[in-house]
Amino acid sequence: MKNEQKLEAKYGLFTAISMVIGQVIGSGIFFKVDDVLLATQGNVLAGLLGFVIVGISVVFAGISMANYAEILPTDGGILNYVNYRFGTTASYFVGWMYMSLFYPVLTAVLFTVSGIYIAHLCAEFLNFEPTFLHFTVIGLANLFIFFALNILRPRASGIFQQLTTVLKVLPLIFIASLGILSLMKGDVAAGSTLSASAGGATNNLSFLLLLSAAFIPISFAFDGWYIATQISGEIRNSAKNLPKALIIGTFAVMVIYISYYLGIVFRMSSDEIIKLKDTYITEFARKTASNIGALIMQLFIIISVLGTANGLLLATIRVPFQFANLEKSRKFWNLNQLSERTNMPVNSAFLGLVIVVFYMFVYYFTNTNSYFNQRNFDLSAIPIIFIYCVNGALFLGLFRLFNQRIFPGNLFLKRIMAVFAVFGILIVLAGTAFAPNGLLYFFINVTFIAAGFLVKCKT
Repeated sequence: MKNEQKLEAKYGLFTAISMVIGQVIGSGIFFKVDDVLLATQGNVLAGLLGFVIVGISVVFAGISMANYAEILPTDGGILNYVNYRFGTTASYFVGWMYMSLFYPVLTAVLFTVSGIYIAHLCAEFLNFEPTFLHFTVIGLANLFIFFALNILRPRASGIFQQLTTVLKVLPLIFIASLGILSLMKGDVAAGSTLSASAGGATNNLSFLLLLSAAFIPISFAFDGWYIATQISGEIRNSAKNLPKALIIGTFAVMVIYISYYLGIVFRMSSDEIIKLKDTYITEFARKTASNIGALIMQLFIIISVLGTANGLLLATIRVPFQFANLEKSRKFWNLNQLSERTNMPVNSAFLGLVIVVFYMFVYYFTNTNSYFNQRNFDLSAIPIIFIYCVNGALFLGLFRLFNQRIFPGNLFLKRIMAVFAVFGILIVLAGTAFAPNGLLYFFINVTFIAAGFLVKCKT
């Protein structure tokens, strides 16, 4: 990449760690425990081992990605890593997918999700039945508010990211503590002990098959840790701080998720969680601290989702700027220019906003149209497939760099960690390919990549 202008280094190590933790801990963990137990047919131990295995693979992925972050502490993050390892053509298409699909889709979905939680909270006081139109309108309002914050007060946006990371972790720690106290007192829900679950495989499925079934929902709950690399050029002393953030952040998320899972299953039976589905967390809070507890939990979830959405928006509005500075992208709309007053890529930000708004309407349509509803179409699954393919390619690409001895340190350990990182990628992609609509999601990704030829420089 060739950057004529550089973004100011304004974020420290804590903000970088906040990005890693904050982008993983969104709404996913609160609403994936029931999916995990459903996949394992209520086997608590299989779910626990699933969190441990996927969590360790994510930590290895963070360590493996840190190799790139250590030698390439510049703007663009993963986009720059692809350019370094696979060349300008590959980085162009990744940049194109970032701008046209990946970041704006996830941002649109998360802001709509923020509207869902806010609408349901308001419905408890205003006595109305929330619809997807309410979710979208509230989500759009949140989008515009945080867009203005990121453009006019980028430092304030970083502070908000730090604050929401702390706040969203608090209920997870609280629930984990309840689980530990329950275990110490022996007050554990019937059928939720690990020893009782050890032989709990049913319907002729082996324990290993139940364990494998848990990998997919858990992997999606862990997704997002790599987004902090998008602002690598704006992190002070990025060559040291970003690798630290990736390793500390992914390890912290693993510990928090495992503790949270144990806190839930020790206080509620797996059958009850599966029956309640996504509302289990509200009922958990209501049983623990009455209606006030349920209300507080809803507020924490709203803060959690807004923090994740803001982090995605923070990256989304910079992507067109980074795309415009790629060697093989056509230059248009002065996307590679920075504002002298705010040192922000304003044209890039507005293009990112327009694309996000477009996908919010697409998300509204696919969730209100009977054709898509009947087929359980999930817009958010499409970009996840893309980024797992990119990360997998980067991890595989490390082995050639290891042979060239570019990286310092113990190369044997680095290779082992990269192997586990690749293994984790393969689990998610294989599971997605065999899931409903999986092949359609892959096809949509290929179609978008092909569309990138339309704005690619011919020379």
